[in-house]
Amino acid sequence: MYNLKTDVITLATFSERIVELRTEKGLSQKAAAVDLGVSQALLSHYEKGIREFNLDFLCRIADYYGVTTDYILGRTDSRTGLDSTVLDDRDEDARFDTKTIYRAAIMTHERMNAGSSQAGEAADIIYAITIYRTLFTAAQKGYIPKRWFSIPPKYVQAVALAMKEAYLNDFPEKTVTARRYGGPEPKSIETVIKNVENIISKAADKIKLD
Repeated sequence: MYNLKTDVITLATFSERIVELRTEKGLSQKAAAVDLGVSQALLSHYEKGIREFNLDFLCRIADYYGVTTDYILGRTDSRTGLDSTVLDDRDEDARFDTKTIYRAAIMTHERMNAGSSQAGEAADIIYAITIYRTLFTAAQKGYIPKRWFSIPPKYVQAVALAMKEAYLNDFPEKTVTARRYGGPEPKSIETVIKNVENIISKAADKIKLD
């Protein structure tokens, strides 16, 4: 059991975050209590900060909401457990290459998750569909084996594109009660935005000329 007199972690932080996570998932307190194997009354006490939690419940609720125990405890604002060595800017983030694009995706996911776990999940699916379509095209051109795929080619491109657009159009709104992920614009995100906007602008100018 945490000793709240000596530990910097407070019940208030724990309570705030588990309420925030449950709200984001659209779960009633009763439903969450059933899933977590506790009474609704006990969960209510945890959420109100009037009952100390034990290690078993801390691990269980972190797994249930798909976040780290450090996030639940307020030790970090990263729900996925990434530390400053991953999240801090690097000199190479100014280069528009695969590593920078990858890091921009990580940074974007962190900010999505900070506003809504559903947004983070949607972003994961959008990224996955984009990579899947790229892999599928690579297979059609002979870069990787076609046998890696099981869905008929006539469905893949159209359905994958439709799914991606649907996820983008129905992207979850930022949860009102969630914290805003502060700080300056990450260099990797800045690099991706500027370079892609440059590509779009050139394509638009070409269309105008045509």
